[in-house]
Amino acid sequence: MKKIIFFWLLLGLVYTLKAQRFGIIDTQFILEKMTEYQSIQKEVEQLSQQWQRELEEMYKKIEKKYSDYKAKEVLLSKEDIEKLQNEIMEDEAKAKEYQKKRFGYNGDIFKIREEKMRPVQEKLYKAVEEVSKEKNLNFMFDKAAGASIVFADPKFDYSSDVLKKLGIDPNAAPATEPGKPSR
Repeated sequence: MKKIIFFWLLLGLVYTLKAQRFGIIDTQFILEKMTEYQSIQKEVEQLSQQWQRELEEMYKKIEKKYSDYKAKEVLLSKEDIEKLQNEIMEDEAKAKEYQKKRFGYNGDIFKIREEKMRPVQEKLYKAVEEVSKEKNLNFMFDKAAGASIVFADPKFDYSSDVLKKLGIDPNAAPATEPGKPSR
C-alpha cells in the first residue's frame, strides 16, 4: 500500500514539475533596441557630463584660491590666514555637498534616471506579461539581471517575442540616436 501511495505522489510531483512552463528574456538586449531607452540614456549622460564639468570648475576655483593663498601666506596676518583657510574649507565642503547631491546614493542623477526609465520599464514589463500569458508561461527569467543561468536553450528565449509585442524588429540593429551611426 505504501508503495502505491509513494508511486502516485511521485507521479503527481513529476506531472506538477513538468506542467511548470518557463521562459527567458534578455532585458539588456531588448532595451538596446528601444529608441526611448537610448534617448533617456543620452539625456542622462549629457546631464551627468554637465554636472561633472560644474564640479570640476568648483574644484579648479578652490585650487586657484589655495595656490593664491600659499603664494601670499607669509605676507598675511594671522586673522587673514585663518579667514582664507576657512573660506577654502567652506568651498571644499560646498563642492563635496554638490557632488553628493548630484552623484551620491539617491542623488539627482539616480532620481532622474529612475523617473525617466519608469515608463520604459512599465512598457517592457507589460509586454513581458502579455507574452507570458500568450505562451502560457508560469515563470519568466531575465538572463541580463544577474540570474545564475549558466545555459538556456534558445527555444525558451522569448526576447524576440517581447520586441515584436513592443513593435520593434528583433533583427534590427540596436537603436541609436538620430544622426549617429550604429555600432
